[in-house]
Amino acid sequence: MENKNKFPTIHIHPILIFFIAVGIVTGMLTELIIIFTLVCFHELGHFLCARFYKWRIERIFLWVFGGTMETDEAFRRPIKEEFFVTLAGPFQNVLVFIILIFLPKDLFPESVYTLILQYNGAILLGNLLPIWPLDGGKLVKLTLDYLIPYHRAHYWMVSLSVFSLVIGIAYCFLTDLANLSIFLLFSFLLMENRLEWKRRYYRWWRFLWFRWTEPKRYPKTEWLTFNDTENVKVVLQNFYRNRNHIIILEKDGLSYPVPEKEFLRVYMNGKHLTMNKHV
Repeated sequence: MENKNKFPTIHIHPILIFFIAVGIVTGMLTELIIIFTLVCFHELGHFLCARFYKWRIERIFLWVFGGTMETDEAFRRPIKEEFFVTLAGPFQNVLVFIILIFLPKDLFPESVYTLILQYNGAILLGNLLPIWPLDGGKLVKLTLDYLIPYHRAHYWMVSLSVFSLVIGIAYCFLTDLANLSIFLLFSFLLMENRLEWKRRYYRWWRFLWFRWTEPKRYPKTEWLTFNDTENVKVVLQNFYRNRNHIIILEKDGLSYPVPEKEFLRVYMNGKHLTMNKHV
């Protein structure tokens, strides 16, 4: 049933509350207001684009360099839609640069104008890093979803994300950029990636459950060939997002086409984890 709430619940992440407290104590109220405004404007892009595609939005988490929009649309929407919703946030930051070009130069003090440029650039570039759950990490995930099976895509996404984090941490220490804010940011991202790694089997199971309970027809069909003694789980690990699957089973020198729903049925029933008893 479609969510009828036009405006989702908004939560402020604890790490953003910490930065707010630090900003007040250290007298950085102007910087705090600029960052918070830019973060909200960034997240507004995701929200408006998701609403355009009529996504069901549960809640929005705001944190230092962006936010996370939680939806109930996992696997239900085309990869293209997710791609545009993900890019809508960084597009807002590009829009800020364009707006600043046409605004009167005396509208803000020069110091404030410079801060807006610096923080907007940091939020834009920071969110495009290939790290989960930043927008760049999500774009990497969507690209992998298109190129390789979902099970492998999720594994490689987390692996590439953690590798990028390690490179980023090393760079900050080698260039003396490391400070408390950077430490907290990287700690938050490492925890998010650790959590995503622990959820990898659950994510894959949800992917299969969606295909089992809400079957759809997609423009593209993937043909997979396996021996009839192959484990059903191995076959399902080769399923792609947004594609139909026809599995060719080879048995006694003959080939049998089997639709994906048969493999899903066998797997969900938890019996006979090879297909040789079913063909």
